[in-house]
Amino acid sequence: MLELTARRFLLDLVTARPRIRFSIATLCLAGEIVGLSAPSIRMAAKRLNEQGVLERDGRGVYIARPDRLRAYPHIEQWATRHTTRVPWTGRWAAVENSATARTDRAALRQHDRALQLLGFHAWRGALHVRPDNLRGGVDGLRRTLTGTGMAPGAVVFAIDRLDPATDRELRELWDTGDLIARLTRTADELTRSRERLGALSPEEFAHESLLLGSRAIATILHDPLLPEELCDSGPHRRLVAVTTSYQDTAQAVWGRLLGLDDEPD
Repeated sequence: MLELTARRFLLDLVTARPRIRFSIATLCLAGEIVGLSAPSIRMAAKRLNEQGVLERDGRGVYIARPDRLRAYPHIEQWATRHTTRVPWTGRWAAVENSATARTDRAALRQHDRALQLLGFHAWRGALHVRPDNLRGGVDGLRRTLTGTGMAPGAVVFAIDRLDPATDRELRELWDTGDLIARLTRTADELTRSRERLGALSPEEFAHESLLLGSRAIATILHDPLLPEELCDSGPHRRLVAVTTSYQDTAQAVWGRLLGLDDEPD
């Protein structure tokens, strides 16, 4: 699991409640619940303000603007992205990026993150591929990749009519057993956490729910949404349903603790 830094925590908080007004006192109280110091929260809020993700709205008050994060349009759709899967014809989508200098590490990091979010897998070193089974096809992938940080010189194209051996090689790139186990394990963790709700204090459940909810959404976002021919979609759909219900409960607990119940969503 990723380390819970003040920046990571604030990003999780504001992406869950876009356009909400947060006082710095509220942000510090939220940080205290998960064991983060007030100075670290204040510094993270200052830096996110400089990046436009937290917008000042008076002295010591911020409005959450997660839409200014490059990947937010993708993150925002975590609960419905599985509906973008369409029947697979056997065609593949590919990305080639030899044009970006290996020394441009920032561009390469953004590029790799964009590919990961769209479920691409490295193949033979030079290419990244995925089944062409998402709504919008290759054109849609190209637009989404461009918006989420794909390197400017990268090329997105379709691969079709592969020989059987090469097609089989591509189909075996993903460890679908591990993917299904991860989805199932995460759904089970959320179920057990919710069952413990009555045995935990609101603060304890809030802390636990932030960590587990964040992990669950990350697991959903990094599922490549492979076609049914390659991977059973049932565990993904189950995790989405469990996470949606869990997040509703967690948001209610956080809202009461932070006095956000009356804030508009």
